[in-house]
Amino acid sequence: MTTPAAASNSRKLANLLLVVVGVLYPFIVYFGSDHVSAPVFGLILGSLWLVRAPALVRQPGGKWMLAVTLAYCTVLAFGGHDHLLRWYPSLICALMFAAFALSLKFGPPMIERFARLIEPDLPQAAVPYTRKVTWVWVAFFAINGTCSALLAAWGPLSWWTFYNGVLAYVALGTLFAVEWLCRQRMRRRIRHAPMNAAAARLASHPWVEDARGGNAGKNAPGMVVALTASGRLALQRHGRAGVTAELGQHAAGDDALATPLAWRFVETMPEAARIDLLLQAPLPRIAAVRAERTEGGTHVLSLELPLDLACFSDHFPNAPVLPGVLQIAWALEFASSRFGTPTTCHGMDQLKFQHLLRPGDRVALSLRHDTTRGRLHFAYRVGDKACSSAHLRVGTVAGTVHAR
Repeated sequence: MTTPAAASNSRKLANLLLVVVGVLYPFIVYFGSDHVSAPVFGLILGSLWLVRAPALVRQPGGKWMLAVTLAYCTVLAFGGHDHLLRWYPSLICALMFAAFALSLKFGPPMIERFARLIEPDLPQAAVPYTRKVTWVWVAFFAINGTCSALLAAWGPLSWWTFYNGVLAYVALGTLFAVEWLCRQRMRRRIRHAPMNAAAARLASHPWVEDARGGNAGKNAPGMVVALTASGRLALQRHGRAGVTAELGQHAAGDDALATPLAWRFVETMPEAARIDLLLQAPLPRIAAVRAERTEGGTHVLSLELPLDLACFSDHFPNAPVLPGVLQIAWALEFASSRFGTPTTCHGMDQLKFQHLLRPGDRVALSLRHDTTRGRLHFAYRVGDKACSSAHLRVGTVAGTVHAR
C-alpha cells in the first residue's frame, strides 16, 4: 500500500523529470529518435503527466491542460509517426499561451498570481505592472510557439533542435533578465511613491525650501530637507526633535505610511543620485572645513556646523548647542593635522565660553601653536562675536581631554 509521503515523493520526482525532459527534449529527439520509437516516447511522456495529474487538476485550467497533453501522448503512442515528436514544444507553448491569455480575461493575471505567492500583500500599484508582464509572456509564447511549429512542419531536424534547445532558452533567459531589471525599477518607484507625495506636501511648509524622499536602508523611508532661513531658525529654537515632529505631521497628511522614519537637514539639496546615500550615511560628527588660510603663525579655518550634526540630537534635542568639550576636542584634532601636536592636552588656561554655537553657524577657528611653551591657543568666532577660547597645554603627558 502506497503511503501519502511516498505518493508525494513520486509526484515531486515526476515533476522534476517532466522539467528535465522538457528542457532536454529537442536533444532527446535529435539523438534518440533512431533508437527509441515514437510510441515509446508517447508512453514515457504520458506516464509522467499522469503522475503529475492529481496536483494539476487542482490548479486553474489544469484539467484541460492535462487532457490536451494526454491526448497528444495517446496519438504518439498509437499513431507512431516520428515526425509528431517535433510538435511537443509547440504544444507546450500553446498551452502556456492559452493559460496566460485566459488569465488576462478572467483574472487575476498569471504574473499577479505568481507574485502573490512570494508577496501576499502585493501593493495595489504593482497590479497594473503584473498585467503588462503577463501580456509580454503571452506575446513570447505566441512567437516562440509559432517559430517552433514552422520548424516542426518544414525545417530540418537540426534547425528545429537548435532553435528549441538553444535559441528558445536564450530568448527565455533574456526575457527573464530584462523583466527582473524592470521589476527592480518598479519596486523602487513604488517604494518611493509615498515619500515623493510627502515631499510634495512639505514643499508648501514655510520651513522647507526643497525636500526629496528616499530610502534610508532596510526599506525605511527617509526625507532630505533643505531648510529656509525660518526653518534653520526653527531648528535652533526647537531642536531636531521639534522640527521633525512638525515636518513629519505635515509630510504625512492623511497617510500615516507617508511619515519619514529618517531625516537629514541640509543647506542645499544634493543631486538625486545621492539622496539614498545621504540618508543611509551616519550623521556627521565634525564640522566641515570650507576654507583655510594662514596669518603669520596662526591657522584660520572657516567651518560650517552641519544642520544635523550628530551631537545636536543629544545636546540638546530641543535646544541644540555645540558642547564645550567637543569644541576643545575639535581644536586639538584640527591642530594635530596641521602642527603635529597631540590630540590630547594635560591642562588648560583662560578657558572662556562666551557665545553659543548652533546648527548652521559659520565659524572661524583660529589655531596658534607656541612651540616654546608647549601651548596651543584656539578661538572660535561667529562674525564679530567671540564664542570660546583657551590656552591648551599639549605635550607627551597623558592627557585628560581627547579628540573624539
